[in-house]
Amino acid sequence: MKKVERLSWILKEIRQEGSVSVKYLARMLGVSEPTIRRDIQELLQMTKLPIKRVHGGLILDVDKGSIEPMFETKLSLMREEKRRIAMRALEYIEDGDSILLDSGTTSFYLARLLHKRQGLKIVVADVKIAEELAGFSDIETYVIAGNVRPGYYSIGGTMAEEIIKQFKAEKAFLTADAVDPEAGVTNFSMFEVGVKRAIVKAGKQVILIADHSKIGKKGFVKVCDLSEVDIFITSKGADPELLKKISELSVVVDQV
Repeated sequence: MKKVERLSWILKEIRQEGSVSVKYLARMLGVSEPTIRRDIQELLQMTKLPIKRVHGGLILDVDKGSIEPMFETKLSLMREEKRRIAMRALEYIEDGDSILLDSGTTSFYLARLLHKRQGLKIVVADVKIAEELAGFSDIETYVIAGNVRPGYYSIGGTMAEEIIKQFKAEKAFLTADAVDPEAGVTNFSMFEVGVKRAIVKAGKQVILIADHSKIGKKGFVKVCDLSEVDIFITSKGADPELLKKISELSVVVDQV
């Protein structure tokens, strides 16, 4: 494999996995560890991807810039916080509810718990979440049609937005890349924004589920104002002043 091919492979791997070791790269690419170290040094000088060198390899610096890790990486980030948020979100769901479920890993953790409720009707905008719900015989799952975003599994596009408009659900669970009192709910990519906006409008009660690492950040594209959110379930650890400002927008902040 030529050097340019190795560099491209390393970049793809770190975007998907979040971190890579020198030993792993050397084994997978069939070259020596000194060669990989030289490749890493060159990669750090040429890429705009926020990666940083650590002992034994590279990690993706997700707190720097507007980088959006792929699904598998996101799933491993803030895992325990997302699980706690999902468990609290389940408490807001009653048997027989109709639900709109946004794409994303926090929604994925919630989807894993929904078999604990009976007679749910759920509209999803994510093929991974649809696959998870398909294993539960008591859940009536509707998957919107549209374009699938590779590596993220979310469904978007005009067709998807129009389909969501046909529904009106008791509860809409919204996810976010960033949450800020002034900027509102924002996203790093434009792909899901139209669907997210449609979900907000189609839910009688809008429940935002996002861990505290998203608070105080601003994404590339605005989804909605926080005044359009009824309840914000988040993990502990956010700046108390930011949480106070959010609650002043008539949002119930539920920390777990």
